[in-house]
Amino acid sequence: MSLTTKDASKKAITVEPISNMSNARDIMIRHNISRVIVVSNNVPVGMVTEKGIASYLFKNSKEPLDAISISRAMRTPVVTVNGDASINKCAEMMINNNISSLVASDGTSLNILTKSDLVRLYSEHYRKKYTVSDFMTKDVFTVLPSHSLRTALLLMIKNQISRVVVVTQGDEIVGIITSRDIMPITSFIEGDGIESKDLLGIGYIMLARDIMNKPLIIDRNTDLAEAAQIMYDKRISGIPVASSRNDLNGIITKTDIVRALIELNN
Repeated sequence: MSLTTKDASKKAITVEPISNMSNARDIMIRHNISRVIVVSNNVPVGMVTEKGIASYLFKNSKEPLDAISISRAMRTPVVTVNGDASINKCAEMMINNNISSLVASDGTSLNILTKSDLVRLYSEHYRKKYTVSDFMTKDVFTVLPSHSLRTALLLMIKNQISRVVVVTQGDEIVGIITSRDIMPITSFIEGDGIESKDLLGIGYIMLARDIMNKPLIIDRNTDLAEAAQIMYDKRISGIPVASSRNDLNGIITKTDIVRALIELNN
C-alpha cells in the first residue's frame, strides 16, 4: 500500500517570529491544536508546541505571556519532507528524530503531518494486523491523586512525556493528566504581571485530582487499529491499558502506533 504525505497532511497553522507566547497559546486553544509553525517569508524557521510553552513557563518565565517572544520556546530546526514522501519514511523520521510532526512543503504552501494523521491512516488501512499488547508501553509514569500538580509537571518535563496516569495505592486507574490539561493554567500568569513563582505556588497547591480527567481504558487484546480509531476520534494521544479490574498494565500511545506503521512496512 503506497501511502504518501499528500494522503494525510493538512494546511499548517503559522505565526510570525515577532509573535509572543500569549498569541501562540491562544491560537492553539482556538484551533484545538498542539503546535504552530513559525515562518519567515513562507519559510519554516521553527515550531512551538503546547508542551514547549508549558515547560518554558514552568522553568524560566518571570514575565507575562504577552511580553515573552515566541522564539524562547521555539524548537529548531524544523524537519521537512516533500509531498511525495512515503508514510513509512515519515514514520521513521518522527521516531528517529523524537518528534511528533513534519512540515511538508511544495514550494508555495506549507502543510503539516502529525502523529495524529498517521494514527488515522493506521486505523483506516491496517485492521487486524496487531493487538494493543504488541506495541503498548509497559513502563508508565504515574502519580497518586494526592500528589501535587507540580509533581506531575516535573515528571512530564524531566521525562519528556505528554501525560501521566493517576492511580490509587492499589494501582487502580482513576485519572490522567496531559500537557493539554495544563495549558489553561497558564492563563493565571497572563497579562496581570504575575510571575513564575506564582505558577509554582499554584503547582504546589493544586493536586492531581483537581485537574485529572477520567480516562478511557482499553484491554490489551484490542485490535490496535481500534485503539488508533479511538485516539483519532477522541483527539487523545494515549490510552491506559488495564484488565477488567482497571489494574494498570501499560499505556498505548500515538508513538506506539507510529512504530507499528514502521514494522508493517519493513
